[in-house]
Amino acid sequence: MPAGDLPPESLPENLAAPELPVDDGQSSDTDSDDSERYIVPALRRGLSVLRLFSRTRRVVTLPEIVRELGVPRATAFRLAHTLEADGYLQRTPHSNSFQLGLNVLSLGFEYLGSLDLLDIARPSLEDLRDRLDLSVHMGVRDGTDVVYVVSLPSQHRLRSNVSVGTRSPAHANSIGRATLFDLSLDELRALYRGVRMVPYSEQTPTTVDALYQRLAEERQQGYVSWRSAIIPGIATVSAPVRDAEGRIAAALNISDYESLPIMQEQNGRVKDEVLRTAAFVSQNLGYRPRGG
Repeated sequence: MPAGDLPPESLPENLAAPELPVDDGQSSDTDSDDSERYIVPALRRGLSVLRLFSRTRRVVTLPEIVRELGVPRATAFRLAHTLEADGYLQRTPHSNSFQLGLNVLSLGFEYLGSLDLLDIARPSLEDLRDRLDLSVHMGVRDGTDVVYVVSLPSQHRLRSNVSVGTRSPAHANSIGRATLFDLSLDELRALYRGVRMVPYSEQTPTTVDALYQRLAEERQQGYVSWRSAIIPGIATVSAPVRDAEGRIAAALNISDYESLPIMQEQNGRVKDEVLRTAAFVSQNLGYRPRGG
């Protein structure tokens, strides 16, 4: 049995888990210092190498690792070599450049497979797609991005270019906006500190205050409804999904051509179906509205 599967008291002394500070409910100036004591710098650097890759950047060179992580060339080489040896990177043919290895994909699928949210939500999302014949998606927020975890294109039109794993800025994405509903102005300011809010259309808020004002309006109605806000000709309706603690765990949407006859009911039947599906998934996750 691997050591990680054993309780701390059964490990050899040199492998025993360190005694963590007890949280007495009172914050102190040493809290962050205590947390930093348990950080493994080499692991953090290795993960930083993986984060250099993106949908639009599939190859990274050793000099780029050196420059962007600010590490010596020898360190960059050891990091890349270790990740390559374990299958998380692979060398591109006839070069010293690297691309992501299959083990990264495996980790992603293992993560998705571990989410009860997906098992619970998928049948309802498929039913929503089939009943409206519109493309349906679900995403979770990761910092200031939303990450798509379900993509169900309409079965009668061209496939969506939104695939599982696609990231999009939350401030300019209907799913992302729905996941931000519960944040206060102070929380939004902390979240977006140092982040440039890129405009994708005239409808995109570019300041935290403008984003908060839009969220207040969307929160009041309980959903996000846009037309041509990011891609001309595309309409979308999104609503949050809550877990048993009442927290927003994800958001779902329909997204399709605004010229479709059914999209003339975007703020009527379509909105009602999205809200009904979000409420049903939330209920199955254990969410119970106050007073409900």
